[in-house]
Amino acid sequence: MIVEPVYKGHRIEVYAERVDGAWDATVRIRRVLTDDKPYVERVTCRKLSAELAETRAAIWARRWVDLNGLAPA
Repeated sequence: MIVEPVYKGHRIEVYAERVDGAWDATVRIRRVLTDDKPYVERVTCRKLSAELAETRAAIWARRWVDLNGLAPA
């Protein structure tokens, strides 16, 4: 599990899941210091190891925050 406590005002949690012999990841993105519901997305990575899937999904999550996330007020 990868946890990035603060990335541009968001908390990112990534954990790998084994699916059909490969690894995918689930990402939870939540604004810090708010009661908003987290954004949860399943990222299809199809990697050979859990660590690699988590790393790739964390990169995906940072890009999502860069494009869609707003800094908390």
